[in-house]
Amino acid sequence: MVQPYLPYLIALPFLALVVWRLSRAAKGRPVKPSRLWIRPAVIGLLMIAPFAASPRPDVTALAIFTAAAVAGLLLGFVLARHQEFSIDPQTGAITSRMSPVGIALFVGLIVVRMAFRVAIQGGQPPARLAAHSAQVMLYTEAALLFVFALILAQAVETWRRIKPLRAEHEVRTAAE
Repeated sequence: MVQPYLPYLIALPFLALVVWRLSRAAKGRPVKPSRLWIRPAVIGLLMIAPFAASPRPDVTALAIFTAAAVAGLLLGFVLARHQEFSIDPQTGAITSRMSPVGIALFVGLIVVRMAFRVAIQGGQPPARLAAHSAQVMLYTEAALLFVFALILAQAVETWRRIKPLRAEHEVRTAAE
């Protein structure tokens, strides 16, 4: 009786985490410019092992990797462009708040992903996953590249957008 709903029940904790994170993002969170490089660096380092253990990619794999990286860069740029930054005039602390468009975009991506999974797989994992392990590894590595590119683009665009805020604050405090 529960079996048909198992994929959705498993997704509930993830959905709760997403809702919690989005509520925090809508309120605003501090941005530390000196730490923007940490997330892309950690994910980049974590990607070394899977790619080092993989066989040499063929032309198809390189095309998939390139498409995943370009899609990640574009989406990361778009998500970062839909953040609103503000600076506290007293302390110079920068806060970031995701705009309603950014929240809608993020939620839309999750819904599209879930819809594709239901449409393609009927919500169930593939029955013969082991028979396609090379393809599964290829798509997993492409997903890693996508996430890395997304986070890298977000960090670069965030840094680019908060740099003038910091410079303006420094000029204003020096004039006082």
